[in-house]
Amino acid sequence: MFRSLFSRLMAAYFIIILITLVIAGLFLSKALQKHIIRTTEEELLREAEELNRHYSLYDKGWVSHDYMKLISEGITRYDNTSIWVVRVVGDIGLLQFQYTPGASNSQEVAPFTKDEIINVLKGNEIRYIGKFGERFTVPMLTVGLPLKLDQRIKGAIFFHTPVQGINQILYGLYGDIWKAVLFSAVFSAILLYWNSRRISKPLSQMNEVSREIAKGNYNRRIQVKNNDETGQLALSFNAMAESLKNVESMRRTFVANVSHELRSPLTSVKGYIQGILDNTFDPEDQKKYLSIALEETERLNKLINELLDLSQIESGQVALNITSFEINEQIRRLLIAREGKINAKEMEIKIDFENERSLVNADVDRIRQVIINLLDNAIKFNKFGGRIVIKTWENRGKVYVKIQDEGPGIPSEEIAKIWDRFYQIDKSRSAGERGTGLGLSIVKRIIEEHGEKIWVNSTVGEGTIFIFSLQAHS
Repeated sequence: MFRSLFSRLMAAYFIIILITLVIAGLFLSKALQKHIIRTTEEELLREAEELNRHYSLYDKGWVSHDYMKLISEGITRYDNTSIWVVRVVGDIGLLQFQYTPGASNSQEVAPFTKDEIINVLKGNEIRYIGKFGERFTVPMLTVGLPLKLDQRIKGAIFFHTPVQGINQILYGLYGDIWKAVLFSAVFSAILLYWNSRRISKPLSQMNEVSREIAKGNYNRRIQVKNNDETGQLALSFNAMAESLKNVESMRRTFVANVSHELRSPLTSVKGYIQGILDNTFDPEDQKKYLSIALEETERLNKLINELLDLSQIESGQVALNITSFEINEQIRRLLIAREGKINAKEMEIKIDFENERSLVNADVDRIRQVIINLLDNAIKFNKFGGRIVIKTWENRGKVYVKIQDEGPGIPSEEIAKIWDRFYQIDKSRSAGERGTGLGLSIVKRIIEEHGEKIWVNSTVGEGTIFIFSLQAHS
């Protein structure tokens, strides 16, 4: 019954509010009862004091009994209120004046003992709810105060009003209170429904969208209509869904690219070998085609090695072996190893080392891999007879390495994409040579693993500059 978050929120909040309203209604009813009774008592006491002044005239014989009865009828505003004036003679209190609506004055009341009115005779006021010593058949609210004649206490004045009359007033007020409680509960339920739906709806949508994502549908999004924590969670969920969509798109592209990159050299190798076995090629051309097949095999081997390197770097399986080494010497050795390729394109190499020796703290093998990739790209994409500039300098505890070529450059809209796996712009930069599209991805990952940065600046028709930083050895 309460499996959903919406129903649990509704039930929990409504029960809490209902209990609060009931408790508040009970306390308010009790407080109102006390207030009505206290107000009635105070009013009856004031009326009793007023009657005391008239009775002093009656005691002196200046007014008649009928006058006192008339005054008693008009002095109290409470219906069915009985008035007793008790004079004390010796140890007994005798009812000297009585007014009871609807009853004759001949109604007899048992004499009072002195103990029954002792508190009043001491000058105290009494307030009492009950049958007043079984003198009444129903509960009465009784107040009493001393009867004072010539500044002396001569007895007591009692006013008795039925509790039922007070209760009737209270019942009407109780009805209004509980109507207000009921209205508040209904209004609260409406607000709770709206608020619980507002809170639970984004969560329900997240549940639905997560199921769609699990099925492979990454296009569903959550509608965000508020800026509270739930809305922020929905925004984060949408961002996560978009990220998963991009990851899935990258995964599919990656698989497609890997399949293509693996299939191309394998198809070439298979075709050349099959042609040799079938004697399709002339015997004098077989060595040439075997050489091409060998080149394709080497390219395939390079692709697989780069894929393994990238996978290990991204998964954090490669622990960097940080040592101190001389970066300028590494660059010189790598340039010497590529002297044949440089001379073949009649390129000029300009070396600008700020310091003869620049010591850095890094993984020497990984940094060699970075320089090889950047240097090979500069040679591959540089124009015939162009210049390659290699520069190192130190600034604020960092050693910077710059490799610049005079190739066709990279369009500005494609610069951000060159770090993506398998992304190639060979057609715009080089018509004849082809890479795996993984080199720059590996370069960026290696530099980031060192906690350093790499920048690229390129102008179409003028060339490309790569700069990366390393921690200088102090």
